[in-house]
Amino acid sequence: MKKIKTIFERDWAGDGHITQEYAEGVTPELLMFAKATEKIDGTNVRLTVRAGTLVRLEKRRNPSKIEKAKGIEEPWYVDADEYAPNDKFMWEAARNTDLSDVPDGEWSGEAVGPSIQGNPLNLDSHRVVLFSLGHVPTFDDVPTSYEELREWLPAQDSKYGNGKIEGIVWHAEDGSMFKIKTKDFR
Repeated sequence: MKKIKTIFERDWAGDGHITQEYAEGVTPELLMFAKATEKIDGTNVRLTVRAGTLVRLEKRRNPSKIEKAKGIEEPWYVDADEYAPNDKFMWEAARNTDLSDVPDGEWSGEAVGPSIQGNPLNLDSHRVVLFSLGHVPTFDDVPTSYEELREWLPAQDSKYGNGKIEGIVWHAEDGSMFKIKTKDFR
């Protein structure tokens, strides 16, 4: 799993906030022709499905400072412990998700619900949004400039829940992905 690149450069010499310059490889044209999906605020998980049944649940593991110092930059997945208090709601989300039409394989998504990340979407139950299967809402005519996004993002209601969107993820035709979060604009 690769981290998704933010569309604007960050000022790492300062406080890490975004600048108005596009990140390397990002252009307004690239974003204009990409599919814009809602970035959903939850916990990243991966479900392994066989014959419509959940057979494994994993959660994202980010590298520690020591691992980063050794050159490990990308996150990976580790098994979620069915009996660990920290993993309880991820398991509930996975079990509440209808997998009857999900093909066999490993599918990434966001576990969301009342006890996950403060429930910014005000959901009534826990479930997993399988973004690797395209089960995430799309937005049309998303602006791509710094100024337009700074105004547009905070005004957008979620198409998935009852709150504001966390941000947008663009899926380019070449398979690359780019993101912007509302909180990136401080």
